[in-house]
Parts: sequence; structure tokens; C-alpha cells
Amino acid sequence: MYDYSNEPRRVTFMIDNKSFYASVESIQLDLNPLKSILVVMSEAQNTNGGLVLASSPMAKKLFGISNVTRRRDLPHDKRLIIVPPRMNLYIKYNLAINEIFRQFAAEEDIHPYSIDESLIDMNDSWKLFGHSP
Repeated sequence: MYDYSNEPRRVTFMIDNKSFYASVESIQLDLNPLKSILVVMSEAQNTNGGLVLASSPMAKKLFGISNVTRRRDLPHDKRLIIVPPRMNLYIKYNLAINEIFRQFAAEEDIHPYSIDESLIDMNDSWKLFGHSP
């Protein structure tokens, strides 16, 4: 068995924003992202009537809606809010979120991975904020 205790270690945070598109849309509607029943629905020509791009946690919990659910498979429930995607808005929120990260880590230590995920190398800065990562 190999002894990993001698291997170098780093502190890296992986941030994944929960149901990002649906959360942004919920905030825009003054709704709680964890309690709203909302889906972001693309109705582009190639979606064959509509495709869910994102669903809120509550929409997932109540109706089992996933990010590939077709419009025809959505429940007919008046509580369900359906909104179109707004990529420029999501990019704006992504930039604002990454700006918050800059309060805790150097620019070169922040690595956006996707529209809703970032890696932050906290190896050199975590000690400024407490006794444990």
C-alpha cells in the first residue's frame, strides 16, 4: 500500500452554483431560489417543442424535472413557472459571483470552469480567514 502522507497537498475550493440558470431567474422574479417552482425552457427550433435547460431544486423535488425534460413531459400545474433562457443575464451574474471570490483569493488563483462553476486555489490565502479551510 502506498503512503500518501508524503505527497504534497493543496487547498482548492470547487464552487458549483446550485441550479444556476433557475436560481438567477428566481432572483429576478423576487422568489427564493430554493423554494420557487421554476424551469428555464429553451424553445429553439432544434428542441422539438421545448427543452428544459435548468430546473429549480423544488421543481426537481416535486415533479422530478431534469435538465433534459421536454415541454410535452412537464406537468400541467399552475405553480410551475416557465421562463426563457437569458444567457447575457447569466454571464452578468457569473462575473459578479467571481468578483466576490476576488475578495478571498488572488486573481491568478481563481479559475472559472463554466458558467456556474469555479475552482479557487486557496492554498496561499485560506489562513487569512480562519484556522481551518
